Order: sequence, then C-alpha cells, then structure tokens
Amino acid sequence: MTTLGDQHRTSTFKPRRRPLSPSRRALFERLSVSLCLPVDGPRFDPVGEFGGAAPLVLDIGIGSGHALTTQAAAEPGIDVIGADVHTPGIASTLARIESMGLANVRLVHGDALRFADRLAPGSLDGIRIYFPDPWPKARHRNRRMVSAANVDLFYRLLAPGGTLHLATDIDDYADMVLSLCGGHADLDGGVVDRPAERPVTRYERKGLDAGRVVTDLIYRRRAR
Repeated sequence: MTTLGDQHRTSTFKPRRRPLSPSRRALFERLSVSLCLPVDGPRFDPVGEFGGAAPLVLDIGIGSGHALTTQAAAEPGIDVIGADVHTPGIASTLARIESMGLANVRLVHGDALRFADRLAPGSLDGIRIYFPDPWPKARHRNRRMVSAANVDLFYRLLAPGGTLHLATDIDDYADMVLSLCGGHADLDGGVVDRPAERPVTRYERKGLDAGRVVTDLIYRRRAR
C-alpha cells in the first residue's frame, strides 16, 4: 500500500553526532518512554494519546525545543507533535516538557516525513516549520523540507482550514515557498507580519544579529 510519505524519502537533514552526558542520557531514557512516539507504526490515534479531542499540530525541526514548549504552554488547548532527528535537541525538549508540566506535547525522535505515514489525511490543524535547514548549495535544493512533493504531502495532511506556517531568514527559501505554495491549487496565503504567538528562536536571533531579514509565510488549505 502506498502511504502519504512513501514518495518523500530524500533526506532533508544532515546527521550530527554529539553524545549526551550521563545525566542527560538518564533523563532521555526515562522520559522518552512516555513522551516520544515511534517513527514507524500503526495509524496514530491523537485522542488515545492525548486523552481527548483537540486541534493537532505537527512542528517539524524543533531544535532545542524552546519555541515549541513556549508556544505549547501558551496554547494548552492545542496538542503538538514536535519532530527532530538530533538527540541532544530531543533531550533538551524532554527536560523542558517535564519542568514546565506540559501535557499537550509529544515528540518524534526521527524523520518527520517518515512519521507522516502514521498520520491520517486531513488530521492536522497546523504544520509549523520554523527556520528549516537552508541547504544553500544549488545541488542540494532538492533536500529542502519545502519541496513540491512535500507541499503536496502537507496539503493532504491538513484538515480544511488548516495552516502551514513557515519562517525563514533565507530570501531564496522564502521565494521558493511563495512559488510552490502560491502555485498550489488548494492553498491560500502568502507573506504575513510576524505572528505574535511565534516565539523567537535561538537561530532566529543569530540571523537577526547577522542582519538577515525574517519572513513568515502562512498558507491555509481551502475548504471545499
């Protein structure tokens, strides 16, 4: 059977290896049992996992988890799945979830596009991609998270009225999103003023300090 993510197997990330300290490794092993979702498995059941029906958001590429947990704490009525391949960032996010007492966050330690196979079509109210890897070399552009194939995948995962929110400080990445999403028959949107609810990320601060301009883009799946 062909699943939503089957055609989206080009790697969008660069493996980075950094060992955890013994204390952070112990925290990771303790919390990941209850807070991390397997990348592969049966259809994901958000009501069973979170204990009730609520809007569901997938946050792709969460870094150290500061933005994800800050936004989740401010929006307790929204359930969030944060995905990242890098172990130190997942461990940091697990620590923040515990210290902040967040019940509306789960994590995927792995490729979000593989995890997409577990999500039902139309099951997401939002997809967030804040400052994805820019892959600046022309020969690597096909590895960007926002590609033609992935935009179509995101559209199918979104419920009618659901939103795709991307933020980047790379001008040609923003142009690429404008072209791909603007040309999609079932997405409406474009560049927006920076939403107040989006926390400033560490990467964003570095970009601003370097003089780069941040662009926020929001697209909504048309209701038919």
